[in-house]
Amino acid sequence: MEWQCMCGIAGFIDFSHSLKNPKGVLRDMANTLAHRGPDASGIWFHAPTNAGLAHTRLKIIDCTDAAAQPMHSQSGRFTLVFNGEMYNFQELREELRALGVEFRSHSDTEVLLAAIETWGVAGAARRAVGMFAFAVLDSLQRTLHVVRDRIGIKPLYFGWISQGDARVFAFASELKAIVCVPNFERAVDRAALADYFQFLYVPAPRTIWKGISKLAPAHIMSIHVDTGETQTAMYWNARAIAERGVAKPFVGSDADAQEALFTRVRGAVDDHMVSDVPIGAFLSGGIDSTLVCAVMQSLSPQPIRTFTVGFEETQMDERMHANTVAKHLKTEHTSIQISAHELRDAIPLLAHMFDEPFADSSQLPTYLICHAARQHVAVALSGDGGDELFAGYNRYRMMDHVWPTLRKIPTPLRATAASMIRMFSTKQLDAVGKFAKPILPNALRTSQFGDHLHKLASLAKCKEWTDAYVALVSAWNDPAQLVIDSQPTSTVHDAFTQANMPDALRAMQWLDQTTYLVDDILTKLDRASMAASLETRVPLLDHRLVEFAWTLPAHMKVRNGQGKWMLRQVLNRFVPAPLMDRPKMGFAIPLESWLRGPLREWASDLLDGRRVRDQGFLHADVVAQEWRQLCAGGGAHQHKVWALLMWMAWVEHWKPTS
Repeated sequence: MEWQCMCGIAGFIDFSHSLKNPKGVLRDMANTLAHRGPDASGIWFHAPTNAGLAHTRLKIIDCTDAAAQPMHSQSGRFTLVFNGEMYNFQELREELRALGVEFRSHSDTEVLLAAIETWGVAGAARRAVGMFAFAVLDSLQRTLHVVRDRIGIKPLYFGWISQGDARVFAFASELKAIVCVPNFERAVDRAALADYFQFLYVPAPRTIWKGISKLAPAHIMSIHVDTGETQTAMYWNARAIAERGVAKPFVGSDADAQEALFTRVRGAVDDHMVSDVPIGAFLSGGIDSTLVCAVMQSLSPQPIRTFTVGFEETQMDERMHANTVAKHLKTEHTSIQISAHELRDAIPLLAHMFDEPFADSSQLPTYLICHAARQHVAVALSGDGGDELFAGYNRYRMMDHVWPTLRKIPTPLRATAASMIRMFSTKQLDAVGKFAKPILPNALRTSQFGDHLHKLASLAKCKEWTDAYVALVSAWNDPAQLVIDSQPTSTVHDAFTQANMPDALRAMQWLDQTTYLVDDILTKLDRASMAASLETRVPLLDHRLVEFAWTLPAHMKVRNGQGKWMLRQVLNRFVPAPLMDRPKMGFAIPLESWLRGPLREWASDLLDGRRVRDQGFLHADVVAQEWRQLCAGGGAHQHKVWALLMWMAWVEHWKPTS
C-alpha cells in the first residue's frame, strides 16, 4: 500500500497574470508547509489556466514516485493535490476496477483521482470515508474545486489577494502559505479579533486576516479560471443529519444501544489503525482516550504504544491515573513530565505554528506530547470528539442541573453571590472544592472547581440558556471593551438560529460540534501534530459514528448527573467502572502559577503598555488591568491574560498593519 497521509496542499489561480514567477511562488508556498510533509514536495503550473498546485508529503507507507503529487488522471483532464486519509480506499479501488479502471500505483490518491473522474467531485467526496482536504483542477471545465472533509478534521483556507492590479485566488492547508503570496495585504479583520478575545479562537468562516476565510466542513468550492465565478455546494448536511437523528431516535433498550455503539466504535478504531509504520495513541485516562486505547489493544496482537503528559503540579497531573489505566489495558506506556522550562522553550513556536492568534492553553501540552510521541511512532490516535458527540463537557451538566435552579434566584442575589465568588482566586476555591467534594453536585465535582465556579459566576446576569451558553464559552463577554474599533461579532451567535433542537442539551452539542470542535479542538490537534511531523487520527469523529450518535436520545447521553453515560457503558466492557469514576480533568495546564512564576518576566515584557499602544489594536489600560489582577492573585483572569499574550506574540511574529 502507498498512502499519502501527512501532507500539505496549496495553490492559486492568477487571474491578473501578475505573478512574475508563478513556479517560484508555488515553491515558496510548499516550503512554508514542509513540516506537514518533510520527505518530498511537488509543484505544477498550468499555463493555459494560469493555475498552480503545490504539495508536500511525509512517507508513511511505502510511498513511491508513482504516488507523487500533484497527480494527473489517466485522461489528463484532472490534476489533484490531496491531504489526508481515505480509510475505505481499498473498497473504492475494487469498485472502480470492476468498472474497468486500471491503476498505476497502490495509493489512495490515485483511487480518489479515479473516483473523481468516474463519479465527479461531489460523488467522490460522498463516497470517501476519512479525513481530507483536496484541490482538483478540471482542465476541460476550466474549474478549480477545493474540498474539505465532513467534520472539518483537515483544514483548508482560501481567499482573494487583490492589491493594485493583482487579483489572485489562493488556497492552502495553513494560512502561512497564503501569506507568502506576493501582494498579500496583512490587514487584520477587527471582527475576527473581537471573536478571538471572546472565544479564545477565531470562529469560521473568518480568519484573522481580512479577506481570507476557512472553507466550511463538507463543502466544495468551485472557481472558474476564466471568470472567477465561485460556487459553493454542500455534499453532506450535518444539520439535516442531526435533526433527523433527533426526530427519529434510536429505538431499543440500553443494551441494544450499547451493542450498536460498541460495534461502530470498534469498526471506526479498526479502520483508523491501518498502518505499516509504528502507531500509538494518547492516553489521558479519561473516558474517550481510554476507550480508544482499549479498543485498539483488543484489536492488536501486541501491546500498543500509549502516551501521557503531566506536570510537576500534582493537581493538574494525570500521569498516575493514566499509568494505572495503561497497566490495566496492558499497553506499552510512556509518561512524559513537562517542566516550566520546557514550556517556556515551546512558547516562541506557537505564533508560527498556529498562524492566527489561538489561546486554548492546552495547545502547549498537545504540542509537547506530539513531539514526544513522534520519537516512537509516526501515527497516533486521539479520543477527540467524544465530549461533543456524547455530552461530556461540564457545561452540559451545569445547564441540565445547575441552570434551572440558578435562574429561579432573583438577579440581585445572583449578582451578589457572583461578586463574592470573584473575591477568591481559583486556587483558593479549588481548596474549598476539594474539601466540599462529597456534598457537591456532579457538575461541580472537578479538579478545576475554582475555574468552574468563576464560570458559574458569569451566569449571574443571564436570562436565557442561550445567554448562559455564550457566557460559559466566553473569556471576554464584551470584547469591545478591549479591542480598538471593535466590530460586532455574529459568527457563533448566528449559529443559534440554525440549531433547530428540542432542548438546550442537544442545541449546545450542535453548537460545539460545528464551532468549538472544528475551530478549537481540531485546529489545535492539527497544528500541534503537524508541527511535530506526527499524523493524528480521530476515530470517534468517523462520520458514520457521528450520524449514529445523533440518534441517541438525551437520556442515553446524560443520566444521573453524569455525561457520556452510554460511552461509559461501552468502556465498562474493558475497564471496571470504579477505575473511571473520577472528576473530568480536561487537558489543563497550571497556567496561573506559571504566569505568576517562571513565565512572569516574559509575560510582563510582552504586555508592556508602550508596546500595546504602539501596536494600536488594544486598549492598553484594559490590558494593564488584567495583568495586575492576575499578578495580585486573580486566577479568574488567567485565560484572558493568556489570550493577550498569544495575541501580542502573534503580532510580533506576523507584523500585521494596524
